[in-house]
Amino acid sequence: MSHSQSIEHWKSRSQSPPDYKEAIASDYTISSNQSSFPDSDRFLSTSELQIEAIGYDTNQALTGHRTLENISVYSVQSGTPVQEKYTSIRLKSSSNSCALVQSSDPYQNALISTIYRWGPGRHPRMRILSHDATGSVSVKQAIDDDNLCGELIEVKSRSIISRDQVFDTSLGKFEWRYGSREERKACNADSLLILERVDRVVLSDGSKSKSGTRIAQFIRNDQFRTPGSVRYSGGNGGRLVMDLRMWTRKNEKGADVEVDGVEAFVVASCILMLKREADRFIDNNLAAVS
Repeated sequence: MSHSQSIEHWKSRSQSPPDYKEAIASDYTISSNQSSFPDSDRFLSTSELQIEAIGYDTNQALTGHRTLENISVYSVQSGTPVQEKYTSIRLKSSSNSCALVQSSDPYQNALISTIYRWGPGRHPRMRILSHDATGSVSVKQAIDDDNLCGELIEVKSRSIISRDQVFDTSLGKFEWRYGSREERKACNADSLLILERVDRVVLSDGSKSKSGTRIAQFIRNDQFRTPGSVRYSGGNGGRLVMDLRMWTRKNEKGADVEVDGVEAFVVASCILMLKREADRFIDNNLAAVS
């Protein structure tokens, strides 16, 4: 499905798409006139993106048929994806390694690369690229060049059997985890991924954030799941909802702007979770028939 076809699909999917808070009434959303972060640990959506990924079905897992999938990420307005904002680009069908670029950038300069390494216990690495030091960085450079300037993040599992992934970065220490049954129900989700900041931080007003502060949630259900995928696909896409107030500052005109790179990190780390999920899905299906 092309980018334009995907947008048209979403537009035609519902003549009057519901507002996010109407579609997902939960304890984790609040209106803007209620108590705000960090005084409250309630989750407030500040932006939404649609991550479009078909993922893998059982037939693909058993036959070994994998497509070279570039993942498109769309901005959302009034509940509907409207314009492609980011693209996660893979250069090889034999590797999950990829780089995130802004879709509007004609030169496809990489923002963040994610490198997957072969072998047991070898965790993925993410590199947040420093363009001030290196200038333009191609997708190929971002994936292949280990000498690039940037922040290197070793992605680790919470335990040897855990699906949760921990990211220790200069932005903070984060953990992506799968939501509980109660959390899925609260978000009307078949599958729910939750990103939390797990360290404490002293804010500009002297107050402290709470450990376990929810930063983002990735929701998959009949409304938000990528068209063409099904509930039990491995690594399929959905709706990424973010609360980035911790990194919001005022510009010279007094308008709220987000600190550069935070949203891109959330997107890239979410896509990493989808790729890890797809690999587990494939391995589990192969193990079931071996």
